[in-house]
Amino acid sequence: MVPKVLFSEIVRRGAMLHKRSRKYKAWLVTWEWIGDHAKRDNKIVAVLDPRWRPDHVREFVELLYLNLTYGIGERMYYALHRRKSPYQAKYVDSASRWPPVIDCGHNPFLMAHLVEDLQVEMHDDWTETATWRDEFPD
Repeated sequence: MVPKVLFSEIVRRGAMLHKRSRKYKAWLVTWEWIGDHAKRDNKIVAVLDPRWRPDHVREFVELLYLNLTYGIGERMYYALHRRKSPYQAKYVDSASRWPPVIDCGHNPFLMAHLVEDLQVEMHDDWTETATWRDEFPD
């Protein structure tokens, strides 16, 4: 099954003005949730260089979650005291799985996974559909 995501708030650069982009490999950071009450409008949060080490991605996801969900005072506190954060990014299942899957948060939560064939298609109404294939399907 290939996931499809509609999102309209993306920076439009010259390379993205084509109808369909070429396929890429990337770390994809997405919002995931259980139940409609936690649903987010824009599922894709970040696209990262596939050459990033998993530990670097884990640290990035943790800081991203902190900045997207906490207030300014909490951001300052947890930025200075990272080990005290209640939602530290962690590897799902096992660190021995390759490529690893990383999650952070409660509900909704961020998930980072290495994907292949990431492609964006722009429609006439300026919405975009992203499709990808997980590198290590369950």
